[in-house]
Amino acid sequence: MLNKRALFTILVLFFCTGLRSTLLADDFKPEVKFAEVNGVKLAYYIRGEGEPLLLINGFISTMSLWDPIMVEALAKTHQLILFDNRGVGMSTDTEENNTTIPQMADDAAGLIKALGLEKANILGWSMGARIAQQLLIRHPDLIDKAVLCAANPGGSHQDPASKDVEGKLNNPDVPEIDKLGLVFTDDAAGKAAEQQVLARLKAVVAAGTVPKDFTVSKETTERQDRARTTLWTADNSNFEDLKNIKVPVLLTDGRSDVVDIPKNSLIIANQIPFS
Repeated sequence: MLNKRALFTILVLFFCTGLRSTLLADDFKPEVKFAEVNGVKLAYYIRGEGEPLLLINGFISTMSLWDPIMVEALAKTHQLILFDNRGVGMSTDTEENNTTIPQMADDAAGLIKALGLEKANILGWSMGARIAQQLLIRHPDLIDKAVLCAANPGGSHQDPASKDVEGKLNNPDVPEIDKLGLVFTDDAAGKAAEQQVLARLKAVVAAGTVPKDFTVSKETTERQDRARTTLWTADNSNFEDLKNIKVPVLLTDGRSDVVDIPKNSLIIANQIPFS
């Protein structure tokens, strides 16, 4: 299971005690549906009522890997749209490798349209925040407000992770349990938070309140690695286009994030007017 400390640092500790007692009492059952978008079928489910909020998850992360406490809290005030990017989990992919950050942004836009929504709020995390930036740039008319968690501006303007971190993260042969070391701080508090998150995920799977959707192929890992590293690093256009965003944007990050260095959020915030 791959997620990074940025979101957990901000959200896990905040919600950890307040909602734990209600989590297992949740009687919600997800109904997974599929939308045909850009030659693939995107798996998604909807939860909650209120303004639409599209959750765009990170590198090789499925729609079932959001922290259940965060999902439960947001579902009280929003209609959440949780989905798998192309090739991830239950979503299909094309035979050709069309996986790029802009393409996945177009996929997300296609999902919003397929659901008949005029506009949606978006929350993108890590690689999902890269997708969200492109969604804001390429499809501004579809977005009401945006939150970018652990974002990265791309190209020569980014503050990159260390080679050791990127190597461990992107290597499809590195066991997921080793990648978990990148998620939490390497101390007692981090290890405790890791166990709490894993326990919550196991609990909601057992209760059937999230889909059993955790499979990501080696091929998808390699395609997403190319999209989020090789192609993203080689192109400065995302950074340059950020100055044209007029949608309200909030940048958030975790102080100890070793994958998407917090300085990147400051770089983006200084580039997007009034963010």
